Amino acid sequence: MTKTSVGAAAFAVSSLVLLAGCAGTSEGAPADRDLTVVVAVEPVSLDPCDTQDAANAVVLRSNVTESLTHIDPATGEVEPLLAESWEQKDDRTWTFSLREGVTFQDGSAFDAEAAAASINRVVDPELNCQNLDQFPYPLTATAIDATTLEIVSETPDSILPLRISYADISAPSTPADQKTSEPVGTGPYSFEDWVQGESVTLARYDGYWGDSPEATGVTYVYRSEPSVRAGMAKTGEASIAVPVSVQDATTDDRTKEYSDNRVFFLRTPTEKAPFTDIRVRQAAAYAIDKETIVASLMDRAGVPTDQIVASTVNGFVDGYTGPGYDPEKAKELLAEAKADGVDVDAPFDLVTRPDLFPGSDEVIQAVHQNLQEAGFSVSILSLDTDAWLQLLRAPFPEDQKANIIAISHDNVSGDASFTFPKYMGSEGSNSTVRSPEIDALLQQAELAVGDERSGLYQEAASYEYDEVGAFLPIALQSKLLMLGPGIEYEPNGLTGIELRISDVHFAN
Repeated sequence: MTKTSVGAAAFAVSSLVLLAGCAGTSEGAPADRDLTVVVAVEPVSLDPCDTQDAANAVVLRSNVTESLTHIDPATGEVEPLLAESWEQKDDRTWTFSLREGVTFQDGSAFDAEAAAASINRVVDPELNCQNLDQFPYPLTATAIDATTLEIVSETPDSILPLRISYADISAPSTPADQKTSEPVGTGPYSFEDWVQGESVTLARYDGYWGDSPEATGVTYVYRSEPSVRAGMAKTGEASIAVPVSVQDATTDDRTKEYSDNRVFFLRTPTEKAPFTDIRVRQAAAYAIDKETIVASLMDRAGVPTDQIVASTVNGFVDGYTGPGYDPEKAKELLAEAKADGVDVDAPFDLVTRPDLFPGSDEVIQAVHQNLQEAGFSVSILSLDTDAWLQLLRAPFPEDQKANIIAISHDNVSGDASFTFPKYMGSEGSNSTVRSPEIDALLQQAELAVGDERSGLYQEAASYEYDEVGAFLPIALQSKLLMLGPGIEYEPNGLTGIELRISDVHFAN
């Protein structure tokens, strides 16, 4: 095996969940058959603690790495995976009973010590893992015995079994104090090779505890143009192309549509001119003709929305309607703010990345035109994924001029705690919102369950939309993928971040 280094280093969870099923077997593994998956962009990281970004997750999650729990994409329920059951001991303490007979791809045993080390690594702020964003409050994992894990959170967390599904488990050999580009997990595929700028290769792990997948290996290649990705699937050069644009999609069943509760929205900088004044933020909202943009440029891949979460998320506000397209209203608000001394002419960037979603360049150009027509001094700044992430996540560069950043955010969990704290909380990793009122509501929601939890999240959302207005929601998105000849695969709500190669089959 070769390993090429590429870097310097909403629903309530019941208090007791029982084993949902038995482990499969690896008998009768099929003959050698490899897959090629063409994606839009190369992973930024292959560290198991960095699977929040879709480019990383689509390679690793449920392929190389697994977690203690898993979300059923059909029901949204939390299911056992590496944990067979769990129980809440008190409002801050949970115990997990772990699956026996599981090994990592390097041959080491999966046990409570390994699980504890992995989870504590994810939540270590010094390591700056992407997945830390899913854990708003500190917690500590401790092995009680080989198959019993205890997790104690600093704050009561009613959805911890759901939250722990975002902690990918890695082998004890994983460095505790630095990132790795050679991941080792418990999944059905082992990491084989990463050739920077070209490909990532995985090989089937024959010691996998579950059912053996059909494909003996998979190679991920990157092509930024949607038409190129689609062409590779049409000719059979690629087994799966994801995502593809509406314009390049076929009309037969080789093109599959799926939704992962993803919303396309823009985030404004509330602490930098000209967006320090709410009237300027409102003007930007009135300036964008989202109905026309979505209908003409996104077609099957989007529906206009006024909120930053989908209707299946418990923070969605039924009946809420945001500012509609009204360029004259936008100009009036800018003139009013300017008369009061606001520097509405301050230049700013509309920040995007080419792979945000298929056809995003054209959408961003349309938004840019709308903003210019309303009187904003705006330029498009297109960055690679790594540079885009630096502007998305705090701490923001102090010398960076004001920017509106384009975001495509998914929430497959159904719980607003995976969106609102990091985008609306004053200490949120992706937040430009500074509101004590919202912070208080979010803190209350984290301690609540059921309808009370949903109501508090909806109250926080309503307050942000009406009193802060940092976000410019545009579209609830769906995505398209294309299959190569002889390939069978049915996407689901997790496909955008978890393309399980075990679910891919050969027609003959």
